[in-house]
Amino acid sequence: MSQIFEVKSSESNEPFNRFAIPVRYGLMVGFILMFLTTVTFLYIMKWNFWAFSAAGFMMFVIPVIFYGVAAAKQKKEMGGQIVLKDAFQAIFVVILISQLISGIYGLIYIKYIDPECMVRMKETMLEFFESMKNMSQESIDQQMKNMDEQIDGSTKPSILLYSTAKSIIIHSIFGFIAALIVSRKKPVEQH
Repeated sequence: MSQIFEVKSSESNEPFNRFAIPVRYGLMVGFILMFLTTVTFLYIMKWNFWAFSAAGFMMFVIPVIFYGVAAAKQKKEMGGQIVLKDAFQAIFVVILISQLISGIYGLIYIKYIDPECMVRMKETMLEFFESMKNMSQESIDQQMKNMDEQIDGSTKPSILLYSTAKSIIIHSIFGFIAALIVSRKKPVEQH
């Protein structure tokens, strides 16, 4: 385990471990997402819907940034050259680890740490819907009914598996884009 967190220079005579950097970054992103989940549900959700939405967006953007950083670090450790397959492989390991940590923590948080967070989320959504002047009461009631169904099903294994798989696929699309950017070759300068 200590090998995962060691920082080695690219001039080292030791063999290159292609999973060391992705595992390190996967754990780092997973723990960052745990922290952001806690802060979002405890504090930001109380402000308003827009702050909650912005926090949710940041919880998507921050991992994507780390995917690029992990691939760039992997490229550096590989001597400054990386092919698309190796870049995406590193990013995919980061995605798997971070999304599994985030998903498991989210379930534990909702079920055991703060079971009332879903009630607060529903109240935040209700306030948002009521603030919209052009939304009828019938529409609001339908949205609240849909949210109740989502809350009731949020801890079912099939829903959790589907949600985790969907998250991995979506993050993989952005991870692939990051891998494309990191793996592209710089143009040769002519003098």
